[in-house]
Amino acid sequence: MNNMKRMILALALTALPLAAADINGNWKFDGNVAGNPLKMDCAIKQEGEKFSAACKPAEGGERNFDGTITGEKVQFSYRVDYQGTIYTLVYTGTVKDDSEMKGDIDVANTGGPFSAKKQPA
Repeated sequence: MNNMKRMILALALTALPLAAADINGNWKFDGNVAGNPLKMDCAIKQEGEKFSAACKPAEGGERNFDGTITGEKVQFSYRVDYQGTIYTLVYTGTVKDDSEMKGDIDVANTGGPFSAKKQPA
């Protein structure tokens, strides 16, 4: 194959959209922001590049949110009331092998890491 054909093939392949990872199922999230652990179990339902999650935080109650996934990149956010102040937590991460997520949590000029593992069906 000559160099011109290789370049055209390479350009064509990079123009193809990445298929979103499959994150349907039950996930266990662990994170930490400024020494505060964040743990929750989530049932995620994905449709293309969008998903919804119904979660049960370790501290009780329910948390529901929507997010996006493009290729292996995932992002979602939700609001929490912490000692009378409302904060928005923004999770941005990467999915590995459709069974693991890792990334960062940003909230109110601080943040921390998170990880998640897909649970067996």
